[in-house]
Amino acid sequence: MMNLISYRRLEAQDTESVKQLMEQYALQFPTFIVNLYPERWASFLNHSSDSEYWVAVEVDKIVGHAGFVFNKDEGLYEIVGVVVSPKHQRKGIGKTLLDHLCEAIKNRGKTEVVLHTLGHPDNEDTVVFYKSIGYSVSQYEKDHFQAGYSRVTFRKNLSH
Repeated sequence: MMNLISYRRLEAQDTESVKQLMEQYALQFPTFIVNLYPERWASFLNHSSDSEYWVAVEVDKIVGHAGFVFNKDEGLYEIVGVVVSPKHQRKGIGKTLLDHLCEAIKNRGKTEVVLHTLGHPDNEDTVVFYKSIGYSVSQYEKDHFQAGYSRVTFRKNLSH
């Protein structure tokens, strides 16, 4: 029998589990990216930032995470830190987390969201996933991070 997944906002005791989850995906979450999150989470938990983070929980184990921050350069909320544990993928958890975030962003009066991911042959499933749930590629920056590691920018209109 499958355990039910519940969804809620990130709490302080969740951060170490989320960090460990991210560290399982070194391609998408290299150390320099993972290291951004403790400060981001602290700002959110202290109610001092324009961000929000959600987790997916099975019994008492974190199995997914996603959040958003305000991207001042783009004037839009940016989805960040989307991760689902390997054995929980392809079960709608990532999509549900993103749905919660998009609803929160709409409630803040925005009608579009932006998201960046890695353009790399080993990350093609991620690109396909975002396209399958209504995100459109708006920019592809070849070798953005380093040779062979491009940045794919997605946008989604939330006013539908």
